[in-house]
Amino acid sequence: MSEVPPSPRQLFHLLDTGSITPEQFRESMAFHAREVIEEMEEDHLNPAAAFVEQMLCRRAAAKLLKHHEETLVREVLLALSELSDFPPGRWLWNAGHPHIPLHTFFRIKREPVFRMVSLDAAPQVVTVVVEYGAAGYTQPKKEEFRLRRDRRNQLGLERRRMILN
Repeated sequence: MSEVPPSPRQLFHLLDTGSITPEQFRESMAFHAREVIEEMEEDHLNPAAAFVEQMLCRRAAAKLLKHHEETLVREVLLALSELSDFPPGRWLWNAGHPHIPLHTFFRIKREPVFRMVSLDAAPQVVTVVVEYGAAGYTQPKKEEFRLRRDRRNQLGLERRRMILN
């Protein structure tokens, strides 16, 4: 396995198909659990910064929800989480669970940054532009995804392209 294991969603798929052993699955999931625990400890050490980040993320989610239904936004996040070469996918793997607040999937200032810049939805095609990567002085990567519904009405990647800043 690579340095950063696949997202938990991808790990479940790999385990179900027999591509990895249960032990490899547990090790990889432990990595993800440690990552979440480290962030919780950072939030505990700096509650003011954590509060500001939470408010920025809530605002970003509210802006999206003004124009789109929550189920669509979650469906887009879930489709992005299934892409094996999309680094923020490891933070989006459980976006399909409605009991998890939508704002928790956005990362406005906390690294790695993940923002949904625009979302344009038609009945069969959804186009989304996201920014992700490092925060601060370097520009985050900006990428456009065109997602199309299949016969089962699930969104899947049709094409993607990097957007130069």
